[in-house]
Amino acid sequence: MNYKTLFALCLSLLLIACDSDDALFDKPSAQQVYPAPSGQYRVGIMEFDITDYREDKLAPELGELRKFTVRVHYPSQLRSTLYHPYFDKWQHQVDYLSALRPQDAPIHPEQHALQSMLSWSNSKAPIAYHQENGWPVLFYSHGLGLFNADNTELQEALASHGFAVVSINHTYLAGVSSFQNGEQKGLYLPSGKHDVQTPAGRAYFDNLVAPQIAKDVLATYQWLTQESWQFEHQLNLNNVGMLGFSLGASAAMNACQQLLVCKAAANMDGIVLGNVAINPLNKPLLLFRSENPFSQLESIYHANQNDSILVSIHGSQHNDFTDQNRWIVGYPSEVDKNDMHNIVKQHMQRFFNHYLKAQPLVLAEFEGVSIQQK
Repeated sequence: MNYKTLFALCLSLLLIACDSDDALFDKPSAQQVYPAPSGQYRVGIMEFDITDYREDKLAPELGELRKFTVRVHYPSQLRSTLYHPYFDKWQHQVDYLSALRPQDAPIHPEQHALQSMLSWSNSKAPIAYHQENGWPVLFYSHGLGLFNADNTELQEALASHGFAVVSINHTYLAGVSSFQNGEQKGLYLPSGKHDVQTPAGRAYFDNLVAPQIAKDVLATYQWLTQESWQFEHQLNLNNVGMLGFSLGASAAMNACQQLLVCKAAANMDGIVLGNVAINPLNKPLLLFRSENPFSQLESIYHANQNDSILVSIHGSQHNDFTDQNRWIVGYPSEVDKNDMHNIVKQHMQRFFNHYLKAQPLVLAEFEGVSIQQK
């Protein structure tokens, strides 16, 4: 499977596009194209650049230090309608997406301007006080050719229900990485190593990509242990979970396997690479599978020697597990976009509520969704 080509084709198709007081804060404006988070908390956001001070094995030039960006969504009590932009402030992400759309492709008459999209998060809002040991922390990794904003709706939903969600932009695997000083770095894959189904491609993704993106997660965890004051020491870094979409699922599973305090992981229709492809995670695992999954997740489900849940969404496509159906008016899918997001958000919230907050695990039932559990 050639991931770079496949992503460009999928996104190009989508970008063509075919046919009380609480109400003040929860009603979407014309610039908010998805529902407000449903939890009891408002959502704050902070963004940071992190330098790992180890050589970047994915960089096109030798000797470059690994550097990447992170966004942190977290619970807040701030009631403000000054919402943070959905995409990066430099518009690098919007420019990247726009460049993928064929010049002669028609635009849906109701298509909104991506550069005007707003999130439901307030920049640098005070973090809500946790009465016990701090907010549990989730780490999110994006798909190849996307970026850490590709599941903003899910991240905000989890934050509103009492999680801090740290989303990592994996440099050279993201469509674009946009740093705080305005610098940007694009997607880079060496010639001849784009296709994970070829021996050279599989070796590159297994031996370089999968370990590097797991290291990004672990480096971010270490950074947070030193920078916890940025969040008023309200993060519980002994109570951790991980999740990822597509390629990012391998980052989540491999990093969770290596980090002792990681209690559970979730894979959103993701390919499984690196060590966890050979040695099962053996921690609680939630798997989401599309109608035509990229990876044989059923074998991963059976191999995992711990609590495991496999959620299959009939009629869904791979990119349905992102916010792309919010970006694109007329997004083609057999699954209603609101239904799709609700399925993922509710299962994800209940899964991590159980393993990180010791709440009962009661999975929601949806039409067109089948669940295996062991």
